[in-house]
Amino acid sequence: MKRRKMMLAIMALLPMLLLLTGCWSQREIDDLSLVAGIALDKAHETKVETALNKNGATRKKENLISITYQIFTSSSGGGQGKGGGGSSEKKRYENFTETGDLLLESTREISLRTDRPIFAQHFKTLVIGDELLRTTPFWNFMDLMYRESEFRPSALVFVSRGLGRETFELKGTKEIPAFRILKMVDNQYKSTRILPSVTLAKLLTYLQSKSSFLLQAIIKGGGEIKFAGAGIIHGQSGKLVGFLDEDELSSVTLITGKVRGGVVKYTDEETGQKNLYEILSYKSDIVPRVEGDNISFEVRIESRGRLSESWVMNEKSFNDRFLKRQGQYVAKQVERDIRQTLQKMQKQYKADVFGFSKELRIHEPKTWDKVKSQWDQKFSQAEVRLHVKTIVTEYGASGSKVIEHRNPPGP
Repeated sequence: MKRRKMMLAIMALLPMLLLLTGCWSQREIDDLSLVAGIALDKAHETKVETALNKNGATRKKENLISITYQIFTSSSGGGQGKGGGGSSEKKRYENFTETGDLLLESTREISLRTDRPIFAQHFKTLVIGDELLRTTPFWNFMDLMYRESEFRPSALVFVSRGLGRETFELKGTKEIPAFRILKMVDNQYKSTRILPSVTLAKLLTYLQSKSSFLLQAIIKGGGEIKFAGAGIIHGQSGKLVGFLDEDELSSVTLITGKVRGGVVKYTDEETGQKNLYEILSYKSDIVPRVEGDNISFEVRIESRGRLSESWVMNEKSFNDRFLKRQGQYVAKQVERDIRQTLQKMQKQYKADVFGFSKELRIHEPKTWDKVKSQWDQKFSQAEVRLHVKTIVTEYGASGSKVIEHRNPPGP
């Protein structure tokens, strides 16, 4: 009996042995080059690459594209020297660039320069240089990102004005640039000039549908980086066709309703003074209208906010006339900015980055099926009517007052 119980216990424990093999394929972190970010540029060899090639590190290739991997290094180093000269710190990151004609081949080439293989399963940020995007369709160089299972579909995608790899170099040593870029996106609740995130997965849907879209643009200067407008990617060509500046990007987010916060700077026309309206809540609805072959849209915007900064002197904060006047000026400024950006996108770029096509597809599917193959041209001819309503709910921290203003419909 005891023998039988012993055998049953052993048989019950045998399946558990399989669980103990769970770490058979583990790789120690210290043995890997953990990637924080990737930058892609039109072929521009670094000084290191040029020096290595000069000394004989050559292979058969065409210089078409450069790939830069930003990898983690030790977080700190050194300490106080014997002479009391202070502390020293190591950089927390290192950048490796390889130039060639195929991205995977270049990635393997980096293994000849480091003692640890590239490991990209945790990379967060992809920055693409504008020169590459202007000359090469997205699909030509993005294939690896979708074929290789090691690349995360949740990584965020950006376009740089200039070389993408330059955004991976920051003044100081305490912060990893790829992570700085990632954290800057979280400030969207403070500004209408920050786009909602575009992940690799979302980028794929844009490319497959041949829809025009925007990528957050980054610039580098003085050892710092900044979000500065957006790159316009044309749906049919898959290339960068131009940029929106910061104010124009703000107008796009105001149309789409992808607003979590931000401010509107405007002028009090009676006094000529600058004021600032802070958005507390915001919504925007795009309504398509179809009459025969004519397609138009109505954009209905409603905002609640407060007058956060006023340079108008000798005015009572809670005077109804004063608050109503400010609401009118805010609404006029919002409409004026939006119309300028619409004009640019419809006439200059013929690219619908606002989501009008999505609303037409949802509400008028039969019409969409007829026009989707030539949507950019149709969009450039569509009339857009604006209805902007602003509601001043606060005057700074001194109290509350609700004054509503609707501007007349646009032409």
